[in-house]
Amino acid sequence: MYGESLTPRGVTAADGPPGLPWGVIMNEMIHAWCLVNGSWVEREDPVMAICEPYGGDVRAAVANLGYEAWCQVGELPSVPVSLTLYSRETPPLQFLLQLEGNAGNVVEHIFAETLPDAMELLARWTPIARPWYGQGRGPDVRGHAEDGSRRPQDGPGRPETTSGDPRTRRRTARPRPVSSGPPPAVDHLASPGA
Repeated sequence: MYGESLTPRGVTAADGPPGLPWGVIMNEMIHAWCLVNGSWVEREDPVMAICEPYGGDVRAAVANLGYEAWCQVGELPSVPVSLTLYSRETPPLQFLLQLEGNAGNVVEHIFAETLPDAMELLARWTPIARPWYGQGRGPDVRGHAEDGSRRPQDGPGRPETTSGDPRTRRRTARPRPVSSGPPPAVDHLASPGA
């Protein structure tokens, strides 16, 4: 990871005794967001709760809570934010998504209760761990640049025109007629808990 030590959010050298890189007596609870069955709730951040008041080591706290790195997206300093997903064998807060920015030694934590919640977090947050994020949208779905220009290796692609030339206009889709008979039989799988 980028940087030698990580500092909990909102903590600066001015918060602790002189001579230490950072420090504060953590007598108030630090909260973190947690995704639980698709809903956001606020919980105490267990990592920050066990960090030592002066010079606490976030990585050691993560390991002491039984979390192991599962995957990492983006590598600092080439991306704005690096994401590391940690997991542990037992709930609560079975998954931890640690966000580390490239502008300092600050981390943020987001937790997930279940694997589907953790995968949802990755799907939502992975775009910020790409080098091009924040510098325009990047290529569109066809692989063309944001301004519509093409490189020779992109190939000719599909003609795109707004002219009224009938030879190049795309046909408008027409709805198909709906049968008035009974719907076809469909086998349904029973969902868990149904």
